[in-house]
Amino acid sequence: MKIAIFAAVTEEISKISHMAHFTGIGRENATRAILEFVDSHKGENFTILNVGTVGAHSLPVGSIVRIGRIESGGAAFNDKPMLTDKFDIDDGVREAVLFSSDCFVSPHVYSAEFLGKLAEKADCFDMESSAVYSVAKHFGIPFVSYKIVSDNLDVGIDEWKRRVDGLQGTLCDFATDLIERLRKTSAVELI
Repeated sequence: MKIAIFAAVTEEISKISHMAHFTGIGRENATRAILEFVDSHKGENFTILNVGTVGAHSLPVGSIVRIGRIESGGAAFNDKPMLTDKFDIDDGVREAVLFSSDCFVSPHVYSAEFLGKLAEKADCFDMESSAVYSVAKHFGIPFVSYKIVSDNLDVGIDEWKRRVDGLQGTLCDFATDLIERLRKTSAVELI
C-alpha cells in the first residue's frame, strides 16, 4: 500500500515533515498542490492521508478525530456527498463531520449566529480538506483524514500558530503509530 501524507503547513507536523507533502493554506493552494502531486504520480495506486489541525465548537482541544464526511463552505466542488475512506484498522478515535471553507472559522471572522448554524452542520472546521478530497476523488484516489483540534473557535490566527506548535507532537505521534499499525497488516510505502 502506498500512502502520501499531506498537511497544510509544516508547522502542523514538523516532527514528520520529511515524510509528508504540503498544500499551503486555503483551497486554491490545496487544489494546485494536489493536482501537481497527482500529475507527477500518474499510474500509481496510492491513498492520500490528510492530517492537520481543525477548530471545533465543542470537541476538546488536543483530541484527534477521523473525518467521515466533509461539507464544503462557499462554492462546492462536488455535487455528491463527500464521504471519506478509512483504513481497515481500529484507529480508536471519534468520527467527525468537517466543514471546509476558505476562511479561518472564528468569532473574529463570523458572527455568533453564523457560527451557531455551522455547529448544526459540522463538528470541526478547516480550510483545505474539501479541495484535497475533491481532487482525490476525481482521480479515484482514496482519501483518509485525521485532524487534531487546535481551538474551540476562540482564537485568532496568531494564537492558532502558538497552539499548533504545542499540538504537532501529538498529531505526529498519532500518524507515526497509525503507519506502524498499518505496516503490521500490509507493506506500506510512503511516497
